[in-house]
Amino acid sequence: MNRIIKEDETKEKVSVDSESRNFTDTVKRFADFDFRIKPEQVMSQMPFLAYLFLLLMLFIYNSHRSEKIIREADRLQQEVKDLRSEYISELSQLMGESKQSTVAKKLSPFGIKELKTPPSKITYRDEQ
Repeated sequence: MNRIIKEDETKEKVSVDSESRNFTDTVKRFADFDFRIKPEQVMSQMPFLAYLFLLLMLFIYNSHRSEKIIREADRLQQEVKDLRSEYISELSQLMGESKQSTVAKKLSPFGIKELKTPPSKITYRDEQ
């Protein structure tokens, strides 16, 4: 089965062998922790690295902002609780102050006394 090898067949074998050799060399460099990168490789990856950097900055900003919003919501919730308790205490104090007996005691130094008889209704008839 001898035959004449054409140039195309030799080029294909050589290119496959060189690709496998490149892959093998790459794996060997990673295994040896040899991360020498050529400047051309870095420059070709710059747009992608800039995109990753932008995403990283957006992620950090988003996490800080969400933490700030959570802290603000907790602070406002505590303020609402404080104001509600203050409202309830002021309302109960006002209810106590507006009782008829308390009002009568406060007005007694001015000479105003509590009525003992109920008020009477005055009616007006217009006769014409």
